[in-house]
Amino acid sequence: MTAAWDDFAARHWLRAPAVLPAPGGPRALGADRAYGVMVEAAHPFRAGTRFRALPDVRFLVEGGRIRAPGDLLPGPEDGTAEQYAERLDARLNGTGRLLAVEQPLLLDHTLWTQVRELVVPLWERIGHPVLPVVTELALGQGITDGDGLRREPVHAALVWVLRGSVTAVPAGDQDGPTTTARAGELLHWPAGRPHALRYGPRTLALRLLVPSDARLLTEAVKDVVAGMLHERRGHDRVPYLPYPPSDDEARAPEVPELGETGAALREVTGEDRLGVVLRVLWARRVSAAALEPAPAPRPPVRLAPGDRLRPASPVVRMALDEGQGCVWAVDGHAFSLRGALGERVLDLLREHGTRTVADLCAAAGPGREHQVLALLEKLHTLRGVDTAGRTDTA
Repeated sequence: MTAAWDDFAARHWLRAPAVLPAPGGPRALGADRAYGVMVEAAHPFRAGTRFRALPDVRFLVEGGRIRAPGDLLPGPEDGTAEQYAERLDARLNGTGRLLAVEQPLLLDHTLWTQVRELVVPLWERIGHPVLPVVTELALGQGITDGDGLRREPVHAALVWVLRGSVTAVPAGDQDGPTTTARAGELLHWPAGRPHALRYGPRTLALRLLVPSDARLLTEAVKDVVAGMLHERRGHDRVPYLPYPPSDDEARAPEVPELGETGAALREVTGEDRLGVVLRVLWARRVSAAALEPAPAPRPPVRLAPGDRLRPASPVVRMALDEGQGCVWAVDGHAFSLRGALGERVLDLLREHGTRTVADLCAAAGPGREHQVLALLEKLHTLRGVDTAGRTDTA
């Protein structure tokens, strides 16, 4: 995998369309598991359209999007992708169609981890994305999806073809040939080149949209600032004012609420807290390899002294300002920690591979058992450590 990404990063990334053998091999991503995630994501959409929901599900035919596809979406009767395709063949008389699920990885930590392991070596060569990467699973055949005409001017695309084939077709005003990737291959399409994707027979693919346009940075920071403003101001109502003013003055009336919002904006953007929030988001993003939103943490469990723990997902640590400790992030989730105790615990786990909870508490020194246990349970919930031998902590 390393050599493949070395060549790709040096010769192709953001430069030109390319097709290469999929880094990690053709079985690095489980096609059957990916289909199962699509079925899970589609389940609530069979009852009707859901707005502003993730994962989002689209069902397209050549005439456009079907807003309420109902049982055209896969369900429990479709045990495999092939069975689902056969049912649609009979239902649609062989018409081209596409099922697209946006942000499906948040439903399945195992599939999310497989994708992260594929892209981290690339990020190590080109740099970690500062903004989230949009993921999409696509299942279909005999159809051309023009979504790239809208999205790829600001995103670079990486498409893993799990089954079938995907062809990138440049937009009418773009020069260049079509580019086709088949099962076991990776298709790269750089940002700034609008195109459409044509899906061959029985195709299943994973598409990653990597942010490339600087305007997306502005939108991301604006969202953070807006959230901080809303947190500060609460749920104030929007005022309604008479016009013309009752005193018949020519000057425009003062709107205190707008002035107060402007003042609050100046305060928020001038605070150190904005920088802290952005750094915490960055730590979370690095720990998730920018595959956000990340899957939910595990349900918390009580660890026993005899439980054996081993390192699991990488723990990202970033120091904050003096006196604020560090932010720790695992699998896209973050918490703050002060002092050197946490580093000591991680060092012990890395040195010895597997240690019991009791050993780790004892090594930290007397009187610190509760702190160590709380940290270990937090790390276990976020999948920073796994238990060896327990069956109730998957």
